[in-house]
Amino acid sequence: MRLFLASFIALVVFSQAPLAASVKVNSKADPTWEDFAFVIEDSRCFVGIAPVYLTVTKLTPQDGNLIGYYEIKVPLKTSKNDRGKIVLPLDFTVKNMNAKGGVLKGKAHSEVKEGIINDIVCKIIPQKDQTIKLAITTKDRTLKFVSRYSIIVNEKPKGES
Repeated sequence: MRLFLASFIALVVFSQAPLAASVKVNSKADPTWEDFAFVIEDSRCFVGIAPVYLTVTKLTPQDGNLIGYYEIKVPLKTSKNDRGKIVLPLDFTVKNMNAKGGVLKGKAHSEVKEGIINDIVCKIIPQKDQTIKLAITTKDRTLKFVSRYSIIVNEKPKGES
């Protein structure tokens, strides 16, 4: 039942970008992040002529944060490859993100380079293309990626309500 309700809310909320001003959503009908996940398409940027590739897993809500994992690949300098955990504090609702976008500022915790935590800033632009601009600041530079995102119904594992 919960999955059906979340699917219905997703269909209503995300089929309109942004919600029409005439649509009233009360606090009980306002979807919570617990029912959704944030997906970012793979992206690349360049450092000089060298491509840098970014892959991010589905980001799911946990304790007021979006949590997921990232992988950065630098084919011309594999010693700069990295992977780890992303933690982005949620500062706005699903409805507000869909209507207005926003900025999520968090941390990328490296699993390759012990103790390295980089800043990550995600600027969400909820127009037709649903653009996201990610800036990951390392000790050497800031990597700037541009990608697309979507908000999907978060499938709960069996047995979880």
